[in-house]
Amino acid sequence: MKTSSLEAPVINKPANVKFKIQGRRKLEGHYRIQGNKNAALPLISATLLADRPVLLRNLPDIQDVKNLLRVMERLGVGLEESPDGLLIDARKISTLELPSSLVERLRGSVLLLGPLAPRLGQLTSVFPGGCPIGRRSFDVHWSVFRAAGFAIEEGPSKFELRRLKTVQEPRVYLEESSVTATENGLLLLASLGGGIIENPAREPHVFSLIEFLSLLGCEIEVHPLYYRVKSGPNRHQDLVRFTVPSDYIDIGTIAIAAAVTSGTVQLEEACEADILGVRPTLQRFGVEFDQVGIGKFQVRSGGRSNPSQVIAGPWPSFPTDLMSLAIVLATQARGLCLLHDWMYEGRMFFIDKLVRMGARATMCDPHRVLVEGPTLLRGTHLESPDIRAGMALVIAGLCAAGDTLIEHAEVIGRGYEKVAERLQGIGADLTEERS
Repeated sequence: MKTSSLEAPVINKPANVKFKIQGRRKLEGHYRIQGNKNAALPLISATLLADRPVLLRNLPDIQDVKNLLRVMERLGVGLEESPDGLLIDARKISTLELPSSLVERLRGSVLLLGPLAPRLGQLTSVFPGGCPIGRRSFDVHWSVFRAAGFAIEEGPSKFELRRLKTVQEPRVYLEESSVTATENGLLLLASLGGGIIENPAREPHVFSLIEFLSLLGCEIEVHPLYYRVKSGPNRHQDLVRFTVPSDYIDIGTIAIAAAVTSGTVQLEEACEADILGVRPTLQRFGVEFDQVGIGKFQVRSGGRSNPSQVIAGPWPSFPTDLMSLAIVLATQARGLCLLHDWMYEGRMFFIDKLVRMGARATMCDPHRVLVEGPTLLRGTHLESPDIRAGMALVIAGLCAAGDTLIEHAEVIGRGYEKVAERLQGIGADLTEERS
């Protein structure tokens, strides 16, 4: 068995990005929805299972994708840009050592464990990083690997995976319907050639991964209570082509931005099925979605009013990744709203920044905040704490009176592509500075 240790090469520190925003500008125009970040990362990881080149279209131009591709390059995976997408050839991996400094800043790097662990037999790694939105245990991931015959030992900053035995058809029940654990399980079981995941996640990007694995030759049964992988990838010489679906978080983000600025924006490349968990809650706030063509929706505020309560949950409930932005929307709507995210205890920890802007918001506990609106927000000097809270502050700045300066905005680029350029395209007075 081969062993991999994730040694850290020197990685340049990212530039400090500042956003300067002049608020009270209506957003108007056409906006193309980016590719789904949460679909792109497992799809890239899944190319490690392919015995032929893969062409991925519509990859979002974001830092998390770039970092994962840098990890793939360190493995010796071939990457080639083309007018039609990114060509990925993982048939000749030259090394199995991964850079710790990239793994530490990329939560999605945990998805490499599923394809790589069966090859290596034993693997030592630093813990994957990500946004500081609360403790996100890897226990549910480890349950998948244990069911497949792996032992896991955790240290203060590293863990070790070691294969102890071969299990003919691994079967695991997920205590939590974790999206990344489900994806990791699908990748691991596809690599091993079979197994069952009970109580899996059902987010759209999970089904994108299943569809892609099926193109590679995997046979996967999708049942309401479980996913059963019946066989792994097969050998085939044809190029695999796959399009990353649109990002429903980007859809919700721009819909909220249009609503709080009293603007009207036409969303392009927005699949109706992908907004199933977004549209109903935003409509309760008074945000209107009008379909104006195939994959085209016009979004605007039809009179903002707060629902009594919004609770984040697994798909198709309201996504946790939109909760920070929904809090900003609640500051601009009439009435009281209790917003509850039971998943992450750090999701609400940017509320003090909105209060500095004039919001009437009270944290009841780490998971709940009570907001009374509407409130005229006023621009001020802020720092971006994570991807979603950072974009929430951008949207707060767009509807605030005066100037807003947001430092450390580079973190927003981990999940949103070309933020300044794309918002300028629909009328935002937003400039970007790098230092």
